[in-house]
Amino acid sequence: MSKKKKKHEDFMFFVPDQGEGAAKYIVIVLKVLMLIGTSIGALCFGILGPIAIWIGEYDPSVTGNPAILTWLITSCIYIVGTFVIMLGHSRIAAIIDCAAAIGSLVTYYLFVTNAADPELSVGPTTLYMPCIALTVLAVVIAMLINIPKWLDRKAAEARAQAPSILSHDDDDE
Repeated sequence: MSKKKKKHEDFMFFVPDQGEGAAKYIVIVLKVLMLIGTSIGALCFGILGPIAIWIGEYDPSVTGNPAILTWLITSCIYIVGTFVIMLGHSRIAAIIDCAAAIGSLVTYYLFVTNAADPELSVGPTTLYMPCIALTVLAVVIAMLINIPKWLDRKAAEARAQAPSILSHDDDDE
């Protein structure tokens, strides 16, 4: 028995399934952007921001706002989504990031409805709302990886169902 050895000539960013053709390089660039965005938006602002608000001497209407907790939870969900996409599960990561985007919108709603001060009514939107861009990146990555596979599968099914014009079966004889 001969064992097939995988060639590691191509650059792999965590997983071998990166897409095909030019999409492969676009996916790698998008994954790098996603790592950068997650480290800034979710790790720095999303984890340290709520902790700084809780520890700092802020207005009790701000520190007691449940939006601070949803902001922290949503940021953790974005981090999980990025981790999952780096493992190669792009569809699952897109679903996780869509749930996190809903969490960001819930955080916005909680800031708007629970703030006593009108200036604090939208909260630090410049810190937690840019994470929605991570959802867009996850969905684009999932599409770039999975749409060519889906098209190939549909083409193979169409070829299997189509009659061959090269067959020698003649009904005229």
